[in-house]
Amino acid sequence: MKDRICPNCGVILDEGLEICPLCKSVPDEPGDERAEIYPSDILHLSEKKARIHTWELSAILALSASLICLIVDMVIGKGLNWSLYSVTSVVGLWLLITSFTFLLKRPVLLSITLSITTLGMLAIYDIIQPPAEWFVGIGLPVSLSFWILFAFFIFILRSLKSKGFNVLAIVFIELSALCIILDIFIDLALTGNITIDWSAITAATLVPVAGVLFFMHYRMKRGKDLGSFFHI
Repeated sequence: MKDRICPNCGVILDEGLEICPLCKSVPDEPGDERAEIYPSDILHLSEKKARIHTWELSAILALSASLICLIVDMVIGKGLNWSLYSVTSVVGLWLLITSFTFLLKRPVLLSITLSITTLGMLAIYDIIQPPAEWFVGIGLPVSLSFWILFAFFIFILRSLKSKGFNVLAIVFIELSALCIILDIFIDLALTGNITIDWSAITAATLVPVAGVLFFMHYRMKRGKDLGSFFHI
């Protein structure tokens, strides 16, 4: 005889029990269409509950790691030095996890939140080690460019009817654009002049590959799915 399992909390019920001793629910309420409940069924949490549990665990780990870094730095270093970088990184990572947890189905808000979190982390890094110069010259424009390109990629991805080699082509084109942007702002920050050199070579390599991928997708493969093409 199979053990009776409470469908609400997963506790094994002794024979003759009509009410779960833990959650006080009635396992065999009228209208329950499931004839048998197995312990493995409790492991199949909904996607929303799984994300929330992961977020709660990440919050505990982030708080613990931050406190440990601060205490160790204060005890050994007699002040707050390297721990500020660690805490900033841990908190920033937790905020990124929070964004993905609650805004996964809202790509616009997700992109905005991720960009703000990234910019905030870079600004704090620059403030911790004065003078704050590289963030305004390099960190801010490059980060904004990256997240704008990311949002544009998500927008295009959601509008595509068939996804295959065209997705890789778009990624290569956006990488080319990001390299050019990075090259421009690094030159402005270091020399004050714009000299596009290594990024032009990168773009000249990636753009033709993107063209070939577009051709393969829309002409030869006609929307061939990447998974079926690579047999995965």
